[in-house]
Amino acid sequence: MIVVAMLAGAGIGLGVFVGWRALNPPPPHLTRVLAGFDRRGTSIAELEEVTGAGRSHLATRLGHATLRGLETVGLVDTRQLRQRLRILDMSPERHAFDKLVAGVAGFCLPILAGAALAPTGVSVTAGVLAVAALAVGAAGFFYPDLGLAERVERRRSGFRHALSAYLDLVTIILAGGGGLETALWSAADSGDGWAFAELRHALHGARLSGATPWNSFDRLGTELGVDELRELAASAHLAGDQGARIRASLAAKADSMRASQTAAIETQAEAATEKMLLPVVALVVGMILFIGFGVVEAISTPAITP
Repeated sequence: MIVVAMLAGAGIGLGVFVGWRALNPPPPHLTRVLAGFDRRGTSIAELEEVTGAGRSHLATRLGHATLRGLETVGLVDTRQLRQRLRILDMSPERHAFDKLVAGVAGFCLPILAGAALAPTGVSVTAGVLAVAALAVGAAGFFYPDLGLAERVERRRSGFRHALSAYLDLVTIILAGGGGLETALWSAADSGDGWAFAELRHALHGARLSGATPWNSFDRLGTELGVDELRELAASAHLAGDQGARIRASLAAKADSMRASQTAAIETQAEAATEKMLLPVVALVVGMILFIGFGVVEAISTPAITP
């Protein structure tokens, strides 16, 4: 029990230290702050990360402290993580806070279970509790990372479907005689969901900054990791200001995206069909073994003569 008390004290001390560092973060270096402001295309989230602004909540501060600690030891790349979580509308600080909470909860769970079993007479050695606490704590710490790549890819796939529908709407409006800007805005306003909201936000940013919509779409494609949006921006930029060429370029891109999505759906359907065959094969093999065992047992058992 001495080791258990030491582990509990170490966990409490670590929590107090992390909380104190989160509530009293060190000021950022002036060179890093100036470099962040001088960088072109810096987002508000990145500026908040550089200057330390926007971390008024305790959860955000704890997540920021955890993220800085992981980045110091080389376990995480903040910029790459921010790009992955951008499409999920989640900040790296929130993700790091979830990992911290899950890790601490997993670490304390075996210790609390051992303390609860002690009055009942069930004794667990300190070594087993220590190993279990470390194992469950590590599992809880890495639990928020499970399925993260799948969620990101699912989100990107949904954006591709929405982008294909958006291009169809833009092509229809252009074919009806509408202008390019009118077509882009009208098509973006006609759809719901987070994908169309991202497109409207990109168009609004282009209007405020004076840039072309294709530059905003290219930037949005880079942030979300959607190569189709970047390819669309590049092809539309090459088409210039001619409405017929832009309409043909958008229609061709919509057709290619639709064909690619159809192929992906067929591949997923084939994979699902192959997975459905596994239970059937296992059932047939089990039935054959069950029947064959009875036959072999009947043949191998000698007959009893009276």
